Amino acid sequence: MVDILFGLNLLVAVVLGAVLLWREKLRAKVVFHVVGLSVAVALYAVMIVTSAATEIEPDRIPAWFFIRLIVGVIVYLPFLIFLVVTYVRVLGSVADGGIETTRMKLEDAEQASRFGHNNRAVKILREVLDVDPDNVEARVIMAKIQLKRGHYSEAIGSYRLAMSAAKSDEQIAELVFKTAVILNESLGDARAACRELDIIRQRMPESPEAKKAQEWIVRIMDEAAREEGS
Repeated sequence: MVDILFGLNLLVAVVLGAVLLWREKLRAKVVFHVVGLSVAVALYAVMIVTSAATEIEPDRIPAWFFIRLIVGVIVYLPFLIFLVVTYVRVLGSVADGGIETTRMKLEDAEQASRFGHNNRAVKILREVLDVDPDNVEARVIMAKIQLKRGHYSEAIGSYRLAMSAAKSDEQIAELVFKTAVILNESLGDARAACRELDIIRQRMPESPEAKKAQEWIVRIMDEAAREEGS
């Protein structure tokens, strides 16, 4: 009985291998993957259980038991490797598709905003942010729309949310400069703008961005002093 089961495993492995080699359409079908794996696992398990029940004695495990065990795995390896490779690629494609969908939505939102369809752009951006609240680009586009509408405090909030999700100092610095411009030029709060720029000096003191931030602080404070003097 065990030899028959072993033979059936070999036969199924050969059939699966033949499909992989010569039946391209069939090997691409999920039903083939599911049925093939189910039959292989079931036959292999039955062979092992039957072999263990009929051949293994309390004080002796025959060599044939281990041979069948190893050969059974080896003959199914091509099919198992095929399944692993296939579904790793599928998962990768799904991930890439998600990234591509997000990219398309962001481009749609930018284009809608460019042509003045801000409500549609905001709706698209909210869809993106519902799925990925740390999407920096979506936050930046949202801030630009809020600026167009004159919602300066909301735009600052969007830039700060983008800062908290930014992955590089350069990106954070760029967002800080944008926020400082709104604070100084749109809201007329020079001190708040300088405090914002000081984030760069503290976070990356030796960087070119820190030097630029220092220059901005000096310029903003000079302009504020002149306005107060006049």
